[in-house]
Amino acid sequence: MKMVGYIRVSSEGQNIARQKKSLKEVGCTHFYIEKLSGATMERPELQRMLEELEVGDMVIIHEISRLSRSTKDLLAIVETIQSKGAGLKSITDKWLDLSDDNPMSELLFTIFSGLAQFERKMIKQRQKEGIEIAKSEGKFRGRKTKLINGGKEEQRMKAIIEAYKNGKSINDIRTTFKVGTGTIYRILEREGLKR
Repeated sequence: MKMVGYIRVSSEGQNIARQKKSLKEVGCTHFYIEKLSGATMERPELQRMLEELEVGDMVIIHEISRLSRSTKDLLAIVETIQSKGAGLKSITDKWLDLSDDNPMSELLFTIFSGLAQFERKMIKQRQKEGIEIAKSEGKFRGRKTKLINGGKEEQRMKAIIEAYKNGKSINDIRTTFKVGTGTIYRILEREGLKR
């Protein structure tokens, strides 16, 4: 029997220290560390962990959102863990303890994971509504571009605008000026050239 810790952060820049410390404190000796979004099942460390689980192993997570952000995927992951004869516990979400055949824990797990997904969708909806209101009032400019006013950066920005006006494609501009597609679109939107 192994105490297996699954750690996930959404990007390379985020720190895993808090999760790793809490998992070590409860006795985890094996760790699977992922620096990818939880919105997909295409995570190499998650898949490796699921493949390597053995009967009696216990998967420990810091909180349920570390395992997945989708209720459907979460249920599939839990089903795989249980089919291997392993258990699952969360440090933060005390109600999540699928270490034995406890129907109440399974019911709570299904309800809470559904509520968590619902809350994330509501947050996105409220954010979208807020952006629409800000746009209609002329207060929303979007994320700032990496190209800024002043010096060489401003010259690059003007050259990008000029290239677009002269019929260059977004792809050509991206390659020529070594700048991301999102940055190009934000510049063009700000100039009223693209919506």
